[in-house]
Amino acid sequence: MKSAFADHDRLALLIIGVVLFLALYAFGPILGVVILGVSLAVVVMPLKRWFLRYMNEGIAALAVTIIVGGLVIGSLAFGVAILYENADYLTQIITDIYMAFVDLAIIPSGLAPDGVSAPVIDVSEMLDSQMETIQSGFFSVVSGFLAVIFNSIIFFLALYIFILFGDGIWQDLLSGVPKAMESFVRHIEEISSNTLYSIYIVHISTSVITFLLAIPFFWALGYGHIVFWSLIVAIFQLIPIIGPTLIMIFLGIYAIAMGDYRAAALIAIIGYPVVCAVPDLLFRPIMMGKRTAIHPAIMWVGFFGGLWIMGIVGFVIGPLVLALLVASGRELIVILRRAKENGWLEKTEV
Repeated sequence: MKSAFADHDRLALLIIGVVLFLALYAFGPILGVVILGVSLAVVVMPLKRWFLRYMNEGIAALAVTIIVGGLVIGSLAFGVAILYENADYLTQIITDIYMAFVDLAIIPSGLAPDGVSAPVIDVSEMLDSQMETIQSGFFSVVSGFLAVIFNSIIFFLALYIFILFGDGIWQDLLSGVPKAMESFVRHIEEISSNTLYSIYIVHISTSVITFLLAIPFFWALGYGHIVFWSLIVAIFQLIPIIGPTLIMIFLGIYAIAMGDYRAAALIAIIGYPVVCAVPDLLFRPIMMGKRTAIHPAIMWVGFFGGLWIMGIVGFVIGPLVLALLVASGRELIVILRRAKENGWLEKTEV
């Protein structure tokens, strides 16, 4: 059968493949940053299309990039500032919990040998040694500051470039797709956009809702540091399944260790249902609507598996790859059924 490609086209495709391989090999270390920028651009593309009503494409892309950059940098700066200001407070809570359990674990005097007391652990010395370790690691963080700057520049450049040219690139690619495959490619596009929407928009929105619900709860709890605890549970809301439940368990242990049974009851009766369950069980399904690409359990496998294998970029790539795998599996079933209807199985048996 005659090939659809001419000889010079086949040579060009070979050269293109070599160039792609060399590009991936040369820029492999920053590929994760580029992928994050491109995936975020897909999600914010509707905002750029809205801006196009009032300005040209270049200014619209720049405006969206500045807005996204401001939100990302502002959120990170706010989070780091709150965590830094409350580091000593969190250390004190951990110390109080540890000392409470040490008191419960003291050896009864009748079981200890004469003149021998239960071993006493110097908690302050232990924490000081940990702080020394943290301080020594601080210099490593400072030395990597330049890498953070370069990665940030690459991220925002990739974001801007794909916001600016993304629609055109995708339409050019679609123009070369055979008619018979257009529905499959459109389905892949829908699955990808829905998955990225779930990762970015739904997760971040659920985290913000958790933060807002946590503020009145922690005010009623009476432990102070309201913004700090609200931020912590909002950050943990980004972790699938576990969510802020771990924080509620931690605070419950602290309340019991301190003998504050009122706080423990508030955490069990109000804290977990309102701060943990309501965002996941009520707001998340509402925001997803009919845009669920794959079953949530598969998404969780993608989140945890991606984080474990690829690091932070795996939080995006993991679910996306599994979503595409599910879509491909469904298309394979359709193809096999169509082949069966056309008598393919009978022909192969002959």
